[in-house]
Amino acid sequence: MSITNAISGITAVGGLLLLGGGLFPHSIAQFLAATAVFASAINISGGFVVTKRMLDMFKRKGDPPEHNYLYAVPGVASIGALLAAHAAGVPNIYQMGYLFSSLCCIGGLSGLASQKTARVGNAMGIMGVAGGVVTALASLNLPAPVFA
Repeated sequence: MSITNAISGITAVGGLLLLGGGLFPHSIAQFLAATAVFASAINISGGFVVTKRMLDMFKRKGDPPEHNYLYAVPGVASIGALLAAHAAGVPNIYQMGYLFSSLCCIGGLSGLASQKTARVGNAMGIMGVAGGVVTALASLNLPAPVFA
């Protein structure tokens, strides 16, 4: 559920590309793009939250403790490296960011295919979607006030 919601949430990236860089929408198309980004963000985050809750339903009292928050370390490191390369002006860094995101989403789909690897799959999906959104935002080169 989480990965399919996230992949269908590609409308968030498409909406980001159509926003136009202004603080407020200047046309109907930009207003619809902003609406698509908002609805997609709810769909994406809700899918990951519901998937985590569903996985937590299958935990037993005797299961060892999990440290799933540690999956954020490689995700933050790769997104940080992408942003550092963007700031340094490395050419073709956006293709690498999209490749990272695609591979994480594919790994997330395959991880969710089994009960044993479902938590890893959910974490991979979160990394893939976050990387894709950050890459799309970095490729837009919007001025800082627009991000406010």
